[in-house]
Amino acid sequence: MITTVLFDMDGVLIDSEKFWQQAEKEVFTSVGCQWSEAIAHQTTGQTTRAVTELWYRLFPWEGPTIEEVEQAVVNRADALIRQEGEIKVGVLDTLSFLQAQEIKIGLATNSTPSLIQTVLTRLNILSFFQTTVSALDVPQGKPEPDVYLQAAKNLESQPENCLVIEDSFTGATAGKAAGMTVFIVPEAEFYTDPKFDLADRKLVNLTEFEENFLALKYVTP
Repeated sequence: MITTVLFDMDGVLIDSEKFWQQAEKEVFTSVGCQWSEAIAHQTTGQTTRAVTELWYRLFPWEGPTIEEVEQAVVNRADALIRQEGEIKVGVLDTLSFLQAQEIKIGLATNSTPSLIQTVLTRLNILSFFQTTVSALDVPQGKPEPDVYLQAAKNLESQPENCLVIEDSFTGATAGKAAGMTVFIVPEAEFYTDPKFDLADRKLVNLTEFEENFLALKYVTP
């Protein structure tokens, strides 16, 4: 029986990938990296530290530290989200439905605590979440399961009673590693990618959530 739903943030609640890519492009090219859309897509769902370290390995720069460049990316993404961030289709209806069903709701993300506050405040949905967990709150971020296991622990839920909502392969891998059911909502252009078949269900967007959730509850012991 699913008693708890744990949301990823970037790409699930907010279409923020474009903001992250803009921030990364501006900051990494400013220190001498050669921008590549292929590399950027490869890092979707990873922690900002892991992304920054990858670009440094590929294009070592002089001057600012990895930590300083990472923070510059976070700061720029934060500013863009504050200015332009919009809630994704189906999110508010999904949260309202889960709240009405008395399902526990949590957030588990590789983003920083400050960005969690920025996004949830910008989207006006902070009150729905009973716990929020950042990759900075646990030993390892996604694709390791730590953020999801910590969120479940905070809500006094067992992993087998938790449903994860993700948009990336990295995040879906984390959810499955945590022993949880996973719904994935991939970017439209990658919807047919077979790597997303690891998820229990695949949705076009969250307007399909309620129907799939009720079906899942029905067949789950």
